[in-house]
Amino acid sequence: MQKSALDAFISHYPESVLQTLNDCARSQGHDIYLVGGALRDLLINVVSVDLDFAVTEGAIEFMHEMRRRLGKGSVVILDEENDTARLVLEDLSLDVAGFRKGARTIEEDLVKRDFTINSMAVLLEDLVQPDREVEIVDPLGGFNDLMLRVVRACPGCFEDDPLRLLRAYRFGAQLDFMIEDQTGKQISAKSALIETVAAERISFELELIMATNRASMSFKAMQETELLGLLMPELCEGAGVDQPPFHHLDVMEHNLVTLEFVERIIDQPVIYFPRSYNLVDEVAADFEALSTLKWAALLHDIGKPAARKVNVDKTRRVTFHSHDEQGATLAQQIAERWKWSRRKTKRVVSLISMHMHPFHLNNVMQDQEEVSTRALQKICKRAGANLYPLFLLAMADSLAGQGPEKPAGIEEQLEQLFLEVVRFYQETLVPAQAGPKLLTGHDLITRFNLPPGPEIGRLLEAVETAALEGVVSTREEALAWAEKQLTEG
Repeated sequence: MQKSALDAFISHYPESVLQTLNDCARSQGHDIYLVGGALRDLLINVVSVDLDFAVTEGAIEFMHEMRRRLGKGSVVILDEENDTARLVLEDLSLDVAGFRKGARTIEEDLVKRDFTINSMAVLLEDLVQPDREVEIVDPLGGFNDLMLRVVRACPGCFEDDPLRLLRAYRFGAQLDFMIEDQTGKQISAKSALIETVAAERISFELELIMATNRASMSFKAMQETELLGLLMPELCEGAGVDQPPFHHLDVMEHNLVTLEFVERIIDQPVIYFPRSYNLVDEVAADFEALSTLKWAALLHDIGKPAARKVNVDKTRRVTFHSHDEQGATLAQQIAERWKWSRRKTKRVVSLISMHMHPFHLNNVMQDQEEVSTRALQKICKRAGANLYPLFLLAMADSLAGQGPEKPAGIEEQLEQLFLEVVRFYQETLVPAQAGPKLLTGHDLITRFNLPPGPEIGRLLEAVETAALEGVVSTREEALAWAEKQLTEG
């Protein structure tokens, strides 16, 4: 496998670019090596669009010379102090760095990297010359770790850059690798170093973890160290907080398992949404929707520890009234701490604040055997772009609760409600919103001499509901209905 992967390298990239890289290095008296993630991916038959190279020194000048020889691309200085530059071509990005921290040989450079699977190198000249024997420079046994599918830290890895404490889990999630035991112990011992890392860097790594289909596995692994508590103290506050018999897990474990079920739903939607799996696929194909859904799943019940109450009657029943609102407030604080965008923050916070709505609406549907137009309109409009993710969150939340007093059939009921809501949204609400409005705010102000303000918005929404219910269908009927509301109200 190793030989075939290396032999195939040159077929994946423009030969002229690789030859120019090699020729440029030779003319400057340098050896140039393919290193890092690009070589790691090549060895497991993954073609990367970003190639990493190492030269003895002068990487920035080297890249400018490459740009001159190719006559195309843009040079970006990534780190002048550490002699790192990037050449951006149309379909390929080339990063070149000088040997790290005074290293004089490629072996010395490699042992100063983050993880052994990223600490291998191959001389580019060996890769581009046909029929040439290719040797992997591998001072720390990275190839063996790659075959064993483990993430092992290089010496001094975490002290050099504490973000690597988190990056270990990111590589584990992206590659589906396990963190090697001694590396896990090092992470436990050095977890406090994460507090020295800029919030933006942490947020970036966390988002890369969430972008995989193994995020739940990563957060569960972090739970075994102090790292999760330092990153998300609000989540860990739920450890040991018991719940009513609807549940079988404490609050923190329930949050983690809810994220796990989101990933299961996305992976096999037909199992959980047999009649509407195509709608799950729509969420899965929308990166923003899926990311915010997964964050909301992980954090949806973080308000429970603060909201927990025990009834004083004989039942001593535990309740979490308003935990959704309290959780939304805590999520807002987390978003600010990690420098999330306003858009992402709004979507995650909204999902958390609304995550109980499908359950409340389901109770109404079971009691009354139907859901009113007003209730359907309310959940659709409040959820907005989160409508489909909201029901996926509710399904995952329900699946994550398997206590002895959980009523039977809730998941089937949730899908039926989802179908009802989607039908109303697609067949009634969207066409109504796309058509001409019966009334405008200007109509209400001029006809009834009302001052501009929130009352206008509430009255317009009430008119829209009346139109959806078939109570009014013309402008004059809508004005008469609005006048009656003002008179009676």
